[in-house]
Amino acid sequence: MAKAPLRTLRNSDFFKLYQALLARDELSRTQAETLLTAAVIFLNNENPDVSSLGYRIVVMYANLTGDYVPLYDVALGRGFMPIVNSVQSALPGKDDAAHFFPQYFSSLLELFKVEDAVFTEQQLDLGNFFYEHNQTDVTVIAPTSYGKSELISGFCNKNIQSNVCVLVPTKALLAQTKQRLLSKRIVGDNRQIITHAEMFQGGDQNFLAVLTQERLLRFFIRHPDINFDFVFVDEAHNLLGKDARALLLAKVIILQKRRNPAARFKYLTPFLVDQDNLKLRYTEIEPVNYRVKENLKTERFYVIDCRKGEAIQLYDQYFDKFIPYGKDTFDNELALIINRAAKKNIIFFNLPKKIEQFMRAFIPYNEIIKSDRVARLCDSISDFLHSEYLLVEGLRKGILYHHGSVPDVIKLYIERAYSELPEIRHIVCNSTLLEGVNVPAEKMFILENKKGPRNLSKSEFRNLVGRVCRFNEIFSGKSENLRMLEPEIYLVGSDAYLAGQANLKKFIKEVAQVDLKLEDDVDNVLLREVLVEGDVAEERKREADQFLENVLPGTTGLDVPRAATPVGRACFLNNISELDVLRHEADIQDIINGQVEPVKNSNQVMALIGDTFIPFLKDGVPFDTLRRLKEQSAQTFYAMLIDWKIKGASYAEMIRNFLRYWDSLGSNEVYVGKWGEIAREGSHRTNWVIISDKTYAEKINLAIVRIKEEQDFVDNHLLKYVELLHDIGKIDQELYLQIKYGTTNQDKIRLMNLGVNSILAGKLIDNYAGFVNFQPDTGVIDLQPELIAQMRQDGENEILVFEAEMHMGLKHKF
Repeated sequence: MAKAPLRTLRNSDFFKLYQALLARDELSRTQAETLLTAAVIFLNNENPDVSSLGYRIVVMYANLTGDYVPLYDVALGRGFMPIVNSVQSALPGKDDAAHFFPQYFSSLLELFKVEDAVFTEQQLDLGNFFYEHNQTDVTVIAPTSYGKSELISGFCNKNIQSNVCVLVPTKALLAQTKQRLLSKRIVGDNRQIITHAEMFQGGDQNFLAVLTQERLLRFFIRHPDINFDFVFVDEAHNLLGKDARALLLAKVIILQKRRNPAARFKYLTPFLVDQDNLKLRYTEIEPVNYRVKENLKTERFYVIDCRKGEAIQLYDQYFDKFIPYGKDTFDNELALIINRAAKKNIIFFNLPKKIEQFMRAFIPYNEIIKSDRVARLCDSISDFLHSEYLLVEGLRKGILYHHGSVPDVIKLYIERAYSELPEIRHIVCNSTLLEGVNVPAEKMFILENKKGPRNLSKSEFRNLVGRVCRFNEIFSGKSENLRMLEPEIYLVGSDAYLAGQANLKKFIKEVAQVDLKLEDDVDNVLLREVLVEGDVAEERKREADQFLENVLPGTTGLDVPRAATPVGRACFLNNISELDVLRHEADIQDIINGQVEPVKNSNQVMALIGDTFIPFLKDGVPFDTLRRLKEQSAQTFYAMLIDWKIKGASYAEMIRNFLRYWDSLGSNEVYVGKWGEIAREGSHRTNWVIISDKTYAEKINLAIVRIKEEQDFVDNHLLKYVELLHDIGKIDQELYLQIKYGTTNQDKIRLMNLGVNSILAGKLIDNYAGFVNFQPDTGVIDLQPELIAQMRQDGENEILVFEAEMHMGLKHKF
């Protein structure tokens, strides 16, 4: 059976014995000995899936019986030293004679310690690999929670004389990544950490950058003479997609390599089948590959379909079989979660709308928490936003939610609160979790098995479940935490949240079975492995080539048309990809030429964008959000939003303004986008609500999500047109600064360019200027440590205190 695959075992009688272990039944001595004997045989099998099954048996046996000696021995042999350390802490009261040289093994552990943590053998090996390949391109494929963040910070500390860029997939990760770099920074490293192109003030000093692909392109345009020595591409599997952001990621990597051939790229990803799939056209990036093959965790998958009134069934990913797990049935998903919840739980959905729908149903099932810390947390958010915010209601009962329409600073605040406060047990979230947001959890409940319009892929599912029971939770020094080596994942069927035709058993078999072949979905036309066929792909490739050649001529080596007008060139430089630039640039230039004087107010800006660019948008649903700007009412609405920003309106003021705006419309049908419930006449999209049907609290919560979404629309879509118009001299300079920053005060702008929220920036300059030190030579701004005590003494909102601490690299105390 040296190379026997799992299918041989599936056809044997072994499952009958193994099932007792799965079901956590009491084992007889004979059963235990037989299982452990089989585990030894499996562990030594050449087939990795069979070997992994042997490890699974040992883990389940240890957690079931409390006898961790076999697990200790296996972990020692495999270099799983965090497990050895955890078990050894429980061994002194037991029979040390069961192990050879216990003192020797204790000293051996010292070789695996890095700072305060014990690493596995492969973690150490990965660190050595990274050090040895400091000056080369590399691809690291390692599971979630394997220490990729530590690789980045350690690398930056070892290359203190270099310019390093960390490319992150979302804006939400900018602050988190910057804070990690600050907290791990070594003494003597005074490099500025920038998160905007505008933060960089020039000069000869080295710096670190944490940027999204959009911000890296802006940096490229603003600072054409500045090069990066190293570029980290976090969540590098995002390169494989065919969406606009995947294409832009490929474009900026190609441009960076073209501009600085000596630049080295470090790709980091939790999943990738073939590293060659990351190879880009027009570049010579040939990474050395490191793939982590060890896996310390072995998940337990439970399926319960409340739609059918079924009892829980456990799916075993090795034998591809379901077994009954108890006789309990649950009328609904709420009762199930209450019954099976651990101290920390992730509840996963696809759509933000369903997250909030679930919150309203789940909150009444929970008791109010008597905790001063939670009460202060609720007071801070109530004061910052509104006391009727659904998030506050949930937090009072130990539940929070996290999705893209929660204000950014609030998301950071509650992520930290969830991690720090044991009273908060549940976090309800969606696929933002797949993009590197790290929170503690022992169990996961999946109530929607989708990401966007399609089912989670095998890789996405495995990345998602990898977020549960992270290493720093399992190996926190308590041997009893080793039960978290078996993360519990519940796939839950519910009429309220799951499509009626969704087949959960079929889904779990497709994504969890260990010996199913994994494949990369490679669709990006700028990847070498993609065969460009069909009109759509050829058009996408043509436009990508045009972009590259117009931004940096000579990049592709192809004879590609170039923009002939100033506005055409500005469109490429500002990533205006939603219109065919070369086809329409002459017409757009003619319209622009008619605007003799720079526009001087927000209404004129919106009218100019609506008249100049919107008529030339490509056809298709993805551009409908911009197409709205042809309408006068939409132009007036966004001009109003811009004016609120210029006036420095707080969140509380904007919420009140939104309610007044809805009241002023003279129509009961209010547009709320994806939060809608009805379709207007002539439309099939449910983007509207009857506002009079909503309670005051419901209106408040609709206002909060819409403010965030509209602010994102302005930042992600409108602002690049504002930048373009500014680049070609069609916007008054003062108005440009007000639209972009909400102020013309250069000190406040400097702070915002450092990533400081506009509200905090205003507070710091208006009330705490004595605690803010500007370094004119480098553009760096230091916040004095005494600032925090003064803000607290003055009774400032704890969210603002938290953000100030974050920019100082300090940890907030709740």
